[in-house]
Amino acid sequence: MNNTFSAGKAIVRGAGEQVLVFLHYFGGAATSWQWMLDSLADRYKCVCINLPGFGGAPALEQPSIAGFAAYVQQVVEDLEIDDYVLIGHSMGGKIAAQVAVNEQQGGKSKISQLILLAPSPMSVERMPDDEKQRMLIHPSAEQAAITVKKVTVKPLDTERYAMAVGTQSLTDNNAWRWWIEEGMNHSIANDTKKLTLPITVITSTDDAAVTFKMTVEDTLPNLPPHTQLKTTLGIGHLYQLEDPQWLADTLQEVVGE
Repeated sequence: MNNTFSAGKAIVRGAGEQVLVFLHYFGGAATSWQWMLDSLADRYKCVCINLPGFGGAPALEQPSIAGFAAYVQQVVEDLEIDDYVLIGHSMGGKIAAQVAVNEQQGGKSKISQLILLAPSPMSVERMPDDEKQRMLIHPSAEQAAITVKKVTVKPLDTERYAMAVGTQSLTDNNAWRWWIEEGMNHSIANDTKKLTLPITVITSTDDAAVTFKMTVEDTLPNLPPHTQLKTTLGIGHLYQLEDPQWLADTLQEVVGE
């Protein structure tokens, strides 16, 4: 990482004219994207944001989807970014969609394209109660390891496995509980259906966290009809850790379309 931005808010790599802004998954961090950045930084300026309460970034006093989205918009403003592609993964996908809604409702949007990687549904993310109760045991290295095992298909090397487990423990407890108890249940579907910018959803049929069924039944119906769907297989939920080169190649393909 050759550049960081104030107080752990973001990691910035590359100097290309086109800017890609990344929002990580629940329990992840800006550093979760690091293994794919070498493949992107020669063409793009990549901005990986630590969402509030994650990756060492200060937590919001009262977490909310609206608060997270406003935070992202402020980081983008502070970095003087006027035009960018917004890429959100899982929880970060739902927040990215809210950022896009805010930008559209505000008049002139800075976002040229929205790419959602296995996004938490725009309506409600259906998680079994017993799984919620397990995940509420936090911080716990044991539970973090169980989560990684549940949501991955491809094996992680030692460094990426340590990242997948470690960033969960870094997460602020209030932010952690908020997402499980409230955030994933907060619907923004009425607004996301009205988005007009180009949108691509990328999903894996082998994702056990945000399943293909959830994407088809709960995500796509709550996005505009022009949304493009790209489907893969043989990879779980942690795209950027399981196969960072595939993800980098896929993103370049989508951004270039």
